[in-house]
Amino acid sequence: MSSRFEKNVLAQPALAAAALAAPKPAWMTPPRGRRAFLVGVGTNHHAARIAAWLWSRAGLDARAVHSFDFVTRPCRLSRGDLGIFLSHRGTKSYTVKAEALARRAGAETVILTGAGSPWKPTPRRLETGPMEDTGAFTQSFTATMAWLCRWAGAPALLAPFRRLKQSLAWGPPFPRVRPETDLILLGDGPREWVAREIALKLQEAAYLRCRAFGLEEFLHGPRVSAGPGSLVVGFSSPREKRWQALRRYLKEVEVPLVEAKNEDWLAQIVWGQRLTLATCRRLGIDPDLLRTDDPRYKRARATLAL
Repeated sequence: MSSRFEKNVLAQPALAAAALAAPKPAWMTPPRGRRAFLVGVGTNHHAARIAAWLWSRAGLDARAVHSFDFVTRPCRLSRGDLGIFLSHRGTKSYTVKAEALARRAGAETVILTGAGSPWKPTPRRLETGPMEDTGAFTQSFTATMAWLCRWAGAPALLAPFRRLKQSLAWGPPFPRVRPETDLILLGDGPREWVAREIALKLQEAAYLRCRAFGLEEFLHGPRVSAGPGSLVVGFSSPREKRWQALRRYLKEVEVPLVEAKNEDWLAQIVWGQRLTLATCRRLGIDPDLLRTDDPRYKRARATLAL
């Protein structure tokens, strides 16, 4: 294994199995008949978005909110509401502030965080898995999603985790992406957030300038920005007929499309992680660094309060 990033990608089946087999906390019952807010930043926001979609399909009143928005435009929570706060390391300031705001409003709060995280504001705390050792999170996303899908109380939501080992070998051949490629990632429904998560991985680990959209959002305007030098990757669903319009459009404008077509959103996530790894190898980039080897980026990072 050439990187910690690769090790973490390959560790996901075992971590998901551990999350599904571990004793469940007594407070972790499906929150039926109450509002649930899933709150996070970055990869954890993408997890919140996918979980909210899946929970809604399971009959729960779930909504995802970005931590910054939760703090700066406070949601109207009340007693009886449930706030679920996702932060792998427990150090992201806006997620920590969001949980404190929800607790002061009288809502019940739960935190999902990594093993050994210093964040302990509430007794309803779950360590989802081992602390990740690289800045481009992979295994923590999957372990968090395994717990969230288990929490919903809908067995069908757990199927992607049980076939995760097979999913590590699934998917179309990886496209050859160059630094100058105009890379566009698309997804329909919850797969929009698959596209956004994989765009984040490609930006963080491979330093690519790529952008992600929901399928219908792309068709209603950004489509005109695709042209020579563009490559579209579609995290598509075999059931969504709207992809046919995209295929026709891209054929007319002569932009290639690579489809990772599957109803299994987790298989698509893992394929995208492996695409990131393959791209880093092709470009000679260490996916563990996040440009910490460049003094300019290290100095710039030190100026941020995250």
